[in-house]
Amino acid sequence: MTDHTQLADTFRRFADQQATNLSPLYATLARAAARTPELLDLAAHTQPGQPAPNMLLAAVHHILRRGVKHPLALYFTGHEDLAEDRAADLLTDFCRRRAVRIRRIISTRSVQTNEVNRCTVLLPAFAALQQQLDDGRPIRIVDVGASAGLALLWDRYTYDYDGHQLTLPDSDPDTVLHCEVKGAMPPLSLDLARFAPPVGIEPSPVDVTDREATEWLVSLTWPEQTNRMHTLNSALALAARTPPTILAGTAQDHLADIVDETPDDQHLVFVFSWSIYQIFGSPGGRERLVDTLAELSQRRSLHEVSIGHFGQEIPRMIMASYDGGVSRSDIVAHCDVYGTWLDWLAKPGA
Repeated sequence: MTDHTQLADTFRRFADQQATNLSPLYATLARAAARTPELLDLAAHTQPGQPAPNMLLAAVHHILRRGVKHPLALYFTGHEDLAEDRAADLLTDFCRRRAVRIRRIISTRSVQTNEVNRCTVLLPAFAALQQQLDDGRPIRIVDVGASAGLALLWDRYTYDYDGHQLTLPDSDPDTVLHCEVKGAMPPLSLDLARFAPPVGIEPSPVDVTDREATEWLVSLTWPEQTNRMHTLNSALALAARTPPTILAGTAQDHLADIVDETPDDQHLVFVFSWSIYQIFGSPGGRERLVDTLAELSQRRSLHEVSIGHFGQEIPRMIMASYDGGVSRSDIVAHCDVYGTWLDWLAKPGA
């Protein structure tokens, strides 16, 4: 039997803490679901560990994007605001008519967002690493939690930092990522010849040549975020032409093997972009990651770049090094969840 109280609280928190400022439509629909037992029963079919509000609303979005006719579709186009007193009736009617399909989606799929614009935050970290690791050795990047692996293609995008456009040798002019710079300009100078082919790790890699799989990724974006959808579609088209390399399995399956298999003449860098707590659990996920990498550094020196909230209201970027079981980490930047702004810290914090 569904625990309506707990699930309703989950939907209300999603509305109040996540959706209100970014998607008024999703905030309204989530509050409607929170007070509708029939919708909570349906949302309860979400896989364990997956966020029920994101999954239910993404399933609705996914079906509507295929041209299904329903009065709810009008509000997903952004042409009209959905009144609170109509939301429950419309959402319930839509979900009742397509309950079997929605149940199949949310019971088999997961939230696998690849926020391409986060590369605007990662690129300066890679530039800073290159400056620190000035011995000329190649740098190998391993993206943990890669989904479709779009962050692995960071050297294929065009960047705009407050009007300062950065074009790399293989930049795609149609995939432009924008970032507002708060404070000083971050490090952006890169010698791409120093970067070895990257690899990702993902329990269920998204096949970028599978239209149905990539359509689900797009459906996970929120209806008002049209720019995100455009950028994601552009990056997916680019990835389909040059698919990234992703290892299927958990981090625990592959971290030790990657440490052992990476040539000694390469620097090894693990990247976690809002994925630590999905992999190592919460609370305490960051501490478990540090312990894991410290233990692995008994075999060879390692580096880490992680972005997330880490218990703070404003997200931050951590850069760390591990050698002989000893770790050192610094907070080098504050940033936006979607990479729309970056505040690179001239004096990193401990």
